[in-house]
Amino acid sequence: MSMVIRNGVVVTSLRVIERGYVLIRNGVIAEVGKEPFSGYAEEVIDAEGMLIVPGFIDTHTHGIGGLDFTANRDPESVLKMAKSYARHGITAFLASTVTAPLEVLEEACRAVREAIDMWRGEGAKILGVHLEGPYINPEMAGAQNKAWIRKPDLEEFKRLVESCRGVVKQVTIAPELPGADKLIEYARSRGIIVSAGHTNASYEEGLKAVKLGVTKANHLFNGMTRFHHREPGIALALLQSPNVYLEIIADFIHLHPAVVKMVIDYATPKRVVLVTDSIAATDMSDGIYELGGLKVIVEKGVCRLADTGVLAGSTLTMDEAFKNIASLGYSLQEAAIMTSLAPAKSLGIERLGDIEVGYSADIAILDKDFRVVKTIVSGEIVYEK
Repeated sequence: MSMVIRNGVVVTSLRVIERGYVLIRNGVIAEVGKEPFSGYAEEVIDAEGMLIVPGFIDTHTHGIGGLDFTANRDPESVLKMAKSYARHGITAFLASTVTAPLEVLEEACRAVREAIDMWRGEGAKILGVHLEGPYINPEMAGAQNKAWIRKPDLEEFKRLVESCRGVVKQVTIAPELPGADKLIEYARSRGIIVSAGHTNASYEEGLKAVKLGVTKANHLFNGMTRFHHREPGIALALLQSPNVYLEIIADFIHLHPAVVKMVIDYATPKRVVLVTDSIAATDMSDGIYELGGLKVIVEKGVCRLADTGVLAGSTLTMDEAFKNIASLGYSLQEAAIMTSLAPAKSLGIERLGDIEVGYSADIAILDKDFRVVKTIVSGEIVYEK
């Protein structure tokens, strides 16, 4: 099967091609160039006046369309969410859970595992599970349910990882907690990315965590020790560590635009991973929702815990994140790196997240207002407006 996308503005991490084309064969990008295209393809998509960008990759999303991965623990729900994500140009994602009892997390992981086995190109690719908790600091719980937060338990974590047959790809923990060192070491030995988050760690403890194997910051600044000029906390340690990828929720609610810009300018787009931290309320109307057993009120798209007013995830989508970052003056190339290539690299995945020869043909076609017109996964159209 071959497809060519023609006459659009092709955006890669290295270049922007006006009136460019992308040739796809058997789900893989075979050629990228400037018009005229002189070859042959069975399917032709005319993208004149549109952007052809790498498909977005969301490594931190809890749910969408009234469903979430912790509450709706069945493969059918996971596949339904995969379709919903594709509407926003997402071509791959990590299913993020919240703090919950071990049995609930096992069920959630198994549902994702079964959905991966069942997936036949319905929507975005399911890359695996991101466990946000339960091994986090209750002092920095945020919208995580304190009833289920617990200290790092290596044996419990091993049971969870092994029972879920390799579906756990990332875990967020508070590295200052007793037992965190051993859990980080074990996770890294299994190829699991360790992210520091919901943490009260000091600057020094942050640097130690990076040496132990932490390679990612869970929504930087949110759920972390507050920065102070005499006690900078873990956020600065992660920001200053060149091998650490930095999650940013670019809704301009979780972080002021000036802070977002400061992080990108200091770390460069290659280290910044734009995420949504979206919950079930995404693509839904304002109202009352639930996250990990906690009541969440959504007003004007902003999610807060009913009892404390603490931010509880978001209703952000990746196409909106792309648009928001572009509005700060970053180039299309830089925006594409932060929404696609950096997320893939943060998980150690090669040949994903860019429009280059040999990469998976995961592409989003956007109009001039950054609205998604088509989403293509492995060379197949999975969504079109």
